[in-house]
Amino acid sequence: MSRLLRISIWVSVLGALLTFGLYLGNRVKADPGYVLFAYGGYTIEMSLWAFVILFIAVTVILWVVFGLGGAIGRLPLSVFRAWGRMRHRKADSRLIEGALWLRRDEPARALSVLKKDASSESLPALHWLLASEAARRVDQLDESERYLESAERLMASVPKAIAHDPKPTEFKLLMKALKKEWREDWALALETVGDEDALSRLALLNPLAKAHPDSVSLEVVQARLAMAAGLDAEAKHHIERANELEPDNPLVHLLRIEIESGRTEALEKLRRRLIEDAS
Repeated sequence: MSRLLRISIWVSVLGALLTFGLYLGNRVKADPGYVLFAYGGYTIEMSLWAFVILFIAVTVILWVVFGLGGAIGRLPLSVFRAWGRMRHRKADSRLIEGALWLRRDEPARALSVLKKDASSESLPALHWLLASEAARRVDQLDESERYLESAERLMASVPKAIAHDPKPTEFKLLMKALKKEWREDWALALETVGDEDALSRLALLNPLAKAHPDSVSLEVVQARLAMAAGLDAEAKHHIERANELEPDNPLVHLLRIEIESGRTEALEKLRRRLIEDAS
């Protein structure tokens, strides 16, 4: 809306109010009318327009008095609510800080912030869920479980855990499961599950390797099986393929060490730890 249009509207409104005031003044002067109140032996008589003005004034005074009184009456509640909102904001900022430390992979810092009481927060269940995750990452498993239970008690409904199919414990069943749904972490178990020897496993893995030529896990498994079967040339071929696919993979680094210095108990222990972390 332009400035000229706004000025025109205001001039029109003021002109209309002035015209109405002049007309009302003329009516009061020409025909004031009267209002009579009688009760018992008392009477009050006044002009109609004086009564209208008095009525409006009394109404405004009563509205101000009772409105102010209502505001004063609500003052303690308003102060209590304002204090509660301030506490919520402070507590929620602590929740956000804990979530930020957790996102930055600083679970110890996150836990130091989140293990405080969450009763003042607007989302206490989320607080204890984050505290549970922070405690789990620093291996405080008992505390993590306790925080998780606190979160679940505050939740209206707790979603059921998603049931995952267990990893097969037989070689052929694992092969069948991987053909239906490929999983890199399960592929690493093709070296150890079941009772098949290394050569038999290598022969059975060929079709799967053709179906998944970019699988680092398969190349690692085939390299180790070839080493176990004494097929050094084939082992080196698979190690080279794994190195081409993912040279920074820790399991690929271990393969290069094994082909040069052989398998040791320390290397096997490190390998198992890396596979557990990957799964």
